[in-house]
Amino acid sequence: WEARVTALSGSVEVLTPQRRNGAVGDALTEGQRVRVAEGAAVTLSMHGGGVLQAKDHAGLFVYGDPAAQPPAGQAPSRDTGARRGHFVLTVPEGARALVLATPSCTVTVLRGEVLLRASPNNTRIAVLHGRARVRAMGREVLVREGQGGKVDLNRPAVARGLVGTPRFRGAPPAAYTFGGTVDVPVTWTPPRGTPGARWRLEVSREQDFSALVHEQTVQGAASNYLIPGLPAGRFFVRVMGQDADELDGRWSEPLAVEVSGPRVIPGRVGRMARVEVPAGLRCGLASSPPALQPGPMELTPGRNHVLRCQRGEGAADVVEMRISAQDRGPLQPQVRVTSAVSSEQHTLALRLMDARGYGVPYASVRVEAPPGVTVERVVEGNERG
Repeated sequence: WEARVTALSGSVEVLTPQRRNGAVGDALTEGQRVRVAEGAAVTLSMHGGGVLQAKDHAGLFVYGDPAAQPPAGQAPSRDTGARRGHFVLTVPEGARALVLATPSCTVTVLRGEVLLRASPNNTRIAVLHGRARVRAMGREVLVREGQGGKVDLNRPAVARGLVGTPRFRGAPPAAYTFGGTVDVPVTWTPPRGTPGARWRLEVSREQDFSALVHEQTVQGAASNYLIPGLPAGRFFVRVMGQDADELDGRWSEPLAVEVSGPRVIPGRVGRMARVEVPAGLRCGLASSPPALQPGPMELTPGRNHVLRCQRGEGAADVVEMRISAQDRGPLQPQVRVTSAVSSEQHTLALRLMDARGYGVPYASVRVEAPPGVTVERVVEGNERG
């Protein structure tokens, strides 16, 4: 095999030569093809030790496309070819150089990480780490770390500096959610010397950005963005600059974003249900004023509760969160026969308990019986619950 699928997401087709859905572990040989739909991505481990990731309408021909006509001035390629798509080419230390041929040029990644976007009319290259060779119209250019270029069809390659690396301005403010989602603001400092025409921003659940949940392009005059609709959890954010030719710069260091909120812990045998609030968030149950809590707050069994939390300093920042009795785990019913007036008439006692075995007051009880059976009025016993 020449390449093996090690990861994929979304719609990825493999033509071997029959068209089928790709799967992790697929081994690809010379002349076989991969098609990646919009929003999808596939990662290939190449035989020489390099890694190639393709996404967003990418079409890939493994080690040559015999039917493809080479661009003017170029010999037929036996390298992996791509007519369009976004690619990330990574060559670790000790691995063989990774070659990708496009309609306008041939890119040889000697070492490091290279971003490449190919179309029928041009190819955009950005060397984030290491170095690469770019050959077009019989001329070869060495592109070093921090350089890139746009190679138009039937034009020679020219290398120039990329947009500098932006930096985030500290951690975002604490973000809290109360059963829904929250918008989180982030701000960055643009690089000096090579300002970007626009900024690309990615949000992921994984630090290696393999699980994207949001992507956005922001115009270069802005240096902030409001990430919409994040649920509770831990996320990572990064931003990079692009110049007027849409050449990518380097990604910033990832920024960790934590979205937290009150969490109901259902009761179980030996433990009452509790509500846990994030550190630094002032909350209180019922009429108690919001305050910092030393630990989880226990919930009275069989009752609905209102949790009041204060996100800021003003009264307008107080948020109410309703906790229903059903959210705290099931109640434990206990039914026993207390007396039998006759073979056809019995008195039953029902006791409702929480998971810890305590009686549950304030409960509504509905008794149903099959046709022909009469149920007298239910009365509460001496013990509440």
